[in-house]
Amino acid sequence: MRSLDGADMARVPYASHYSPSPAAQAARRRPRGVVATVAVAAFAACVVLPASAQDAGATNVLDLAVRTGAALEWHPLRELGVLVRGGRQVHFRVGTPWVLTEAHVPLYTGAITRDGGAVTLPAAGASLVSSYLLPEPDLPRRRVAAIMIDPGHGGRDPGTIGSHRIGEGSLTLQEKEVVLDASLRLHRLLAARYPDKQVLLTRDDDTYVSLGDRVSQANAVATGEHEAVVFVSVHANASLDRRSRGFEVWYLPPEFRRTLITEDEVEEGSEALVPILNTMLEEEYTRESVMLARGVVAALDRAVGDLSPNRGIREESWFVVRNAEMPAVLIELGFATNRDEAQLLASGVYLQTLAEAIYSAIESFVGMYESSEGFTRT
Repeated sequence: MRSLDGADMARVPYASHYSPSPAAQAARRRPRGVVATVAVAAFAACVVLPASAQDAGATNVLDLAVRTGAALEWHPLRELGVLVRGGRQVHFRVGTPWVLTEAHVPLYTGAITRDGGAVTLPAAGASLVSSYLLPEPDLPRRRVAAIMIDPGHGGRDPGTIGSHRIGEGSLTLQEKEVVLDASLRLHRLLAARYPDKQVLLTRDDDTYVSLGDRVSQANAVATGEHEAVVFVSVHANASLDRRSRGFEVWYLPPEFRRTLITEDEVEEGSEALVPILNTMLEEEYTRESVMLARGVVAALDRAVGDLSPNRGIREESWFVVRNAEMPAVLIELGFATNRDEAQLLASGVYLQTLAEAIYSAIESFVGMYESSEGFTRT
């Protein structure tokens, strides 16, 4: 079960002609991005593109996508977009003169405007974006460098406890034990698959670890340029309605806003950009987390869907997902308070099945993230 705090109750391979200042280089944050593609046609369906909107000094974003072979994602209500080609991303927003790369470096393009339905940017800015999306072929690609597995609760915090009468006997299930068992199994699978990556646990025994320490461990993982960390928190669910059962995966709501980039991390005089950069980065993390969440739910459904209902993916600002500055999901394996599901969760065979399903989802996510073509196909 999710732990509640007070609020819960509530390298970058730059284009050859782009040379960032030392301050900008020092301000780079480690990239943790992967993005789901949306066909260019989906953008066109949202934005009418009359020929009259084009002029010699501006480039239409659709034309830029076609020219570079990039996939395009567009959020009409927020007027935010992303161009994705291979492992490279360029995030843009109507009304701003900057774009944000997947390495969290701002590039000045000149004002991005929406005129008569067309989203355009100055030709010089379009050339900069194009050269960024079309790098030399031998430049490094992004990779997942670390996977942090977070078994919930532990030590003096047992999490949810399910007590049930089973025939003439009884079953008492503690969440902390179930999720540690499943997490250790998942860790073994991932460590064997990825000897070149850090596969970490926030705890590997019956130890109490605070919520703050869990996310601090994840946020402190050392990564190089173009390297990412993925955070997976594992829990078991509870309900006053003992009929409730099934698995689900949670991610941070898209509307939730955090301070991911501070004024100290941008060049002097660019402080006004910080809210825009934070919004763009938040959108990136949301897409990544949703993609991972969908993958986990689908894998669990294939593995145990005939035994446990698929409750889908859900949004909530749980402490660990809102404070982990990376793609993050929280997995509920099932309800310890449901007698039938508790018996499943008490089985090592069942927990191994769950671990293998989650492993396959993470493996797929990593494969797509690190693939040069993974998110450019429609």
